[in-house]
Amino acid sequence: MPEEMKTMATLAVSAERWCVPLSASDGNAVVQAEVETPEGNRSLDSSTIAVESFETGSEKSFKDDQEMDAFSKTYYRQPNPARLLPVLQFIVANQTKQTRRGQVEILTAFVTAALKSEPRAGEEFRKRIGAEPSLTRAPGLMVLRSAGYDIGSVLSVLSEEEQRKFLSLPQLQDPFDLAPTRDLFQHLDMMWAVYMATGDFKAVQTIAGTLSWRADYEAFDKLRNTPNHPSTLTPSIVRGVTYTAAGWSLWSFQRNDPLVADYIEYLLASPDTSDSIKTELRGLSSNPAFKAPGGRSTPASVK
Repeated sequence: MPEEMKTMATLAVSAERWCVPLSASDGNAVVQAEVETPEGNRSLDSSTIAVESFETGSEKSFKDDQEMDAFSKTYYRQPNPARLLPVLQFIVANQTKQTRRGQVEILTAFVTAALKSEPRAGEEFRKRIGAEPSLTRAPGLMVLRSAGYDIGSVLSVLSEEEQRKFLSLPQLQDPFDLAPTRDLFQHLDMMWAVYMATGDFKAVQTIAGTLSWRADYEAFDKLRNTPNHPSTLTPSIVRGVTYTAAGWSLWSFQRNDPLVADYIEYLLASPDTSDSIKTELRGLSSNPAFKAPGGRSTPASVK
């Protein structure tokens, strides 16, 4: 290295992609450093980081949707598995309130992906869910089952009636199911929830893949500009509307999430990405269809 650079150094501490071990206790971690300079030894200013135990984190509830959104949107960068149980409690407490359609499914997809990506956190979650009231325990077991955990030890201590009720419940929806039904609109949000929980490339890649449905959007756009608007959802209309929502969301994340921006650059450079998808990705900021989800307000007559 050049001589003038040998006396230069940078030291930083970041919460990005880092969390304390599950066995950590409450307290503070102090980061201290000393450097040797041409003028001699020098102690740098120390930094103190608050450490939160799993027990303490699991007792912190979410006060509103805004706090929940802030937590979920940064989770893959600053994982805090202790608060996944409070997420589930928040879902149960708010499912009877007037919330946006699909919020329960989106948040359960988030919790499922987060638990699946961190086995030790999943095991801790399983230990605690058995002590929860039945209203919380049932969705908690569904999340664990969907994440691939063995829930037999929790089910075995429940009454036969509660076991029957749980076993009769349907499986959670698969976020990556691209069948052209009304649920696909919700699955798009669920895939973004998986991404926010894990930073997983697969979610971004799958969403980008729906940009191949441009022809369906053009057919839908032509149809809604005719006097007789469509009165039912067809598979083509579902794909067409999903195309616009996918493009709008990718453009939004590209501007606000550096990792998504990197993933899009990778897709553009990858020989495995089709030319048609690359064209769509290059046009995220200029395509009028991506200015709002659905390209514009979907006709009220489409149900």
